[in-house]
Amino acid sequence: MPSGRHIPWGPRAAGEPAGRGVSVFVIDSGANPHHSHVRGVAGGARVFKGPDGEIRREEGSFRDDMGHGTAIAAVIRNVAPAARIHAVKIFSGSCSVTVDVLEAALAYAVDAGARVVNLSLGVEEDVGSRPIGALSRDAADRGVILVASARNGSRRNGYPALLPDVIGVAADRRLGERTLRYRAGEPFECRASGWPRPLPGLPRERNFGGNSFAAARVSGAVACLLEMHPGADLAAVREMLRIRFGRPSGSLVHI
Repeated sequence: MPSGRHIPWGPRAAGEPAGRGVSVFVIDSGANPHHSHVRGVAGGARVFKGPDGEIRREEGSFRDDMGHGTAIAAVIRNVAPAARIHAVKIFSGSCSVTVDVLEAALAYAVDAGARVVNLSLGVEEDVGSRPIGALSRDAADRGVILVASARNGSRRNGYPALLPDVIGVAADRRLGERTLRYRAGEPFECRASGWPRPLPGLPRERNFGGNSFAAARVSGAVACLLEMHPGADLAAVREMLRIRFGRPSGSLVHI
């Protein structure tokens, strides 16, 4: 990672961390691999509930009909341009799905070789006693880093971000697009900008925004850390985030 507590952002010089060798699975609305901000994905699948109520999976079927997942992948690509991004589509037409579909998608991502899983989503009720609680613990035991966003809104609650084996992230409007703040012990330990990458001709206020894109920045930063420290587990990643992005003086850390 660059000196001066900067996370990478944009093109990378030779030898600079770029997420090389790190697989980042994005559980969202899919992705458009041909978008100029995404520049390809390594693979993916659609996880959904069939008419009979059974959860099914279609490999390679991750076309994004909403744009949210594509925008999330674009932020990750800008932070970690060499990461292997996989799109896991669970949303179609609306940003809502039952928790069992999310659980199936998470299980698939972990089994399929994810090193980082970006979860720019959340539910209000505590799901720690559901299978997703055990799934997050299993992911941590297997060295998979889960990064999840708070729910949008003034209360800033949301699971799975609040689960102990998940790195929780919330947006902070005071922070620039390359700024990350880490506070160990806070409900959402990471804070970052909540804006996506800009699109020509589209005012920022009409684009996506919120906690989702703060989480994407953290997922990209974690991928870069894991390139340098491929054996790091969740505790080690949290310690690296604390060292690089903590603010012991109480001031913002600009990166």
